[in-house]
Amino acid sequence: MEQLKILISFIVKIFGRPIPLVLLFFNFVNAQDNSAPVVTAEGDQLYCPGATIPIVTAFDIIDVDDIGIDQFSIQISEGYQRGSDILRLEGTNLGVTTSWNDREGKLIFRGTIGGPILYADLIPAVQNVVFESSSDNPTAEKFFSLTVGSANYLPQTDHYYEYVPFVGISWDDARIAAENRMFFGLQGYLATITSQAEAQLSGEQASGTGWIGGSDSEQEGVWRWMTGPETGDVFWNGGINGTSPSFAFWNTAEPNNFGDEDYVHITAPGIGIPGSWNDLRLTGEPSGDYQPKGYVVEYGGTPGDPVINLSASAKLTTPKIVETFPNEICGPGTTTLEARGSIGELFWFESASGGVPIGSGEVFETPWLVQDETFYVLASVDGCLSGQRTAVQAIVKLIPTINNGLTITNCDEDGLSDGFTNFDLTQYLSLINSDFTNYTFTFHLTLDDAENDTNLQSATMFNNSLALANEVFFRIEGTGDYCYTIGNLFLEVSTTSFPTDFLFELETCDIDETDGIAVFDLEVAEESLRAQFPAGQNLSVSFFKSNDDAILKQNEILNTSSYLNTTPFSEMLFVRVDDEETGTCFGVGEHLLLSVLPLPIFQLENEYEFCTEDFVQISPLNPQAEYQYSWFNSNDKMIGNGSEINISDEGNYSVTAISANGCSSEFVLFTVIESGPPIFSSELIVVNSNEQTITIQNNNGELGLGNYEYALDSPFGPYQLEPIFVNVEPGLHTLYAVDLNGCGTDEFEVGIVGVPKFFTPNNDTVNDEMKVLGITENFYQSGNLFIYDRYGKLLAQKSALTGSWDGFYNGRLLPPSDYWYVLELVTREGSLERRNGHFTLKQ
Repeated sequence: MEQLKILISFIVKIFGRPIPLVLLFFNFVNAQDNSAPVVTAEGDQLYCPGATIPIVTAFDIIDVDDIGIDQFSIQISEGYQRGSDILRLEGTNLGVTTSWNDREGKLIFRGTIGGPILYADLIPAVQNVVFESSSDNPTAEKFFSLTVGSANYLPQTDHYYEYVPFVGISWDDARIAAENRMFFGLQGYLATITSQAEAQLSGEQASGTGWIGGSDSEQEGVWRWMTGPETGDVFWNGGINGTSPSFAFWNTAEPNNFGDEDYVHITAPGIGIPGSWNDLRLTGEPSGDYQPKGYVVEYGGTPGDPVINLSASAKLTTPKIVETFPNEICGPGTTTLEARGSIGELFWFESASGGVPIGSGEVFETPWLVQDETFYVLASVDGCLSGQRTAVQAIVKLIPTINNGLTITNCDEDGLSDGFTNFDLTQYLSLINSDFTNYTFTFHLTLDDAENDTNLQSATMFNNSLALANEVFFRIEGTGDYCYTIGNLFLEVSTTSFPTDFLFELETCDIDETDGIAVFDLEVAEESLRAQFPAGQNLSVSFFKSNDDAILKQNEILNTSSYLNTTPFSEMLFVRVDDEETGTCFGVGEHLLLSVLPLPIFQLENEYEFCTEDFVQISPLNPQAEYQYSWFNSNDKMIGNGSEINISDEGNYSVTAISANGCSSEFVLFTVIESGPPIFSSELIVVNSNEQTITIQNNNGELGLGNYEYALDSPFGPYQLEPIFVNVEPGLHTLYAVDLNGCGTDEFEVGIVGVPKFFTPNNDTVNDEMKVLGITENFYQSGNLFIYDRYGKLLAQKSALTGSWDGFYNGRLLPPSDYWYVLELVTREGSLERRNGHFTLKQ
């Protein structure tokens, strides 16, 4: 039908009027067997950035039965840079109109006034199409597809791609619609995107967004191509953090399966990565960016497809720098820089833009450099000097500064007076370079070894017998901005030494506890140690724990003002005296004795007691030697200095002892407590006759200064510490209190008030009278006892303190029975106590 339309248009154009129906039908029948045109092109060219260049060097369309076509396009199918690249038709081109689609990177050809394009007009027009890029860094390769019709052609796959707008179409309807489309005999299907080039052409460069042929509807999280030749191929496993066995182009945070989304859709423009994918439900959203707007059809690769040549391709290659090799030199000089280009010749420049080349080729020798400098290299063809230049840096490292030719002298204290000894060369690094901590040092026996950094010698245990003529070479290597340099130093063995048998002793007293460990200020000994050598020298003194450490000047004792000895009571240290400016050793040896003097040892009781108006004598217990003592009160005032002391005041005290060698013990604290006899009074005794308890109030020392224990009714006890007695029978009782420190006793009479439960007035002298028990004048000033019969008749009234009832009423003895009483008592404080009850008269 396409060919029929073209034919009718041609005839109308040629004859200017319709033709007979029979002729039209004849041509229509022939159109059903119309052969597809064959497009050929040549154009594998090199591109100079910024230049304008025709995209083909030769182009032709061969069509055995047609003289024209409705539409033709040239598309930048690979390497398109939107906003920089453009295709343009130049010159005079009759019968042709063009339009540029910036999104697709496509130049579209159509005939004038809506008609077809004659091949005779199209072929020269295509040869007049030029490419131009405003980018100074075009992509290395750009492919151009020259295609009959509206579909996009990708040379990489030899397939055609077409976007079909259809708002709101579902994925399964799009699949059916795609499979019902044909392109010059090629079977259509929902596109399967298997490379970045396909993704760019069918997604980013497509005219719209829509469905493609992927889904995980068969198995959640296993995404397969469901259409075309790749049907069944897995291209993604998992969700957002899944992986691809081949190629996938999901948008950021996709596929997210939001709302059971199982179908692949090219994301709308402006949503994340251009041309990338997201997952949607079968029908997508009803509106907005996630509403399907159409689908992408791919043609090619289906078994049985005809072989057609509706498209040809051309290519422009821009030379690129693919690899650079910066270089560095140690100190001022020249160096060589290298680069590799993809094609063409290399030119070297001093600046990123402008100027003329200062060298050419893959290898460039710099001019004389005194500091870091950046050069720029350009890949070029045919002398093209435009395009992006790549920076290549020449780095000039700084040479470390050194003091060369130093002479280092060590003491010959290894037990052999042979002029040979061990050196710890690392101890002299500061003489070579004051900033030595920022460098790496190695030592060598020859200059060549130092230059090549080979045959490294032990720096911490180097014997000068190994060095030829006592000369050692060193290599000092920096980091960052610094390189390395070579130097030498000379080793000598000193002839000076400490006087034989010289020994300086430091003594100090033990601290805290008698363990023989104390703090020494070693600096006190330095002046005497320096004085063993001739005056006028700038000598330093250092201390060590072993002879080897002293000779090698390693593991130096650094806390000289507060050194804590490690061997209890007596420790010998090794001393080294040096001239720090020249590194000369003057003497090494075991010349400092540290002695820790023991502290006085004795004991005291924690507490001592004395009775009021007396004193206590305190003497130290178990002293280890004869000491001088100093005794102090709580105000730190010394109250005595003898070997014992008498104290008659309560309080906190302390004592320290001083040994014959002047070492003072820690202060020993003790307490002196005053004690006194108990003094009872009625105010301190609480009697509860109802509960039959007696309580002594002594919570705040009311009874006296001492600590007491108590007994009831017997001065011999048993005694108790608790000041309360319970279940005490009515009657008079005696309380006893005794001071635990032996400072005295006291006693006091108390009573539990009560009435006997019965009495027997039979003149046998036992319970003959009814009287109140436990009343004393210490607690009560007066009281009355009232006796009643069971009917409430008053039978007798007696004094509670002195009276009693003999059982008579009106001169006759009352019969045995229960009788009632009321007891009213007035306390010493004047308060009234009242109680009642009953008792039994028996005969």
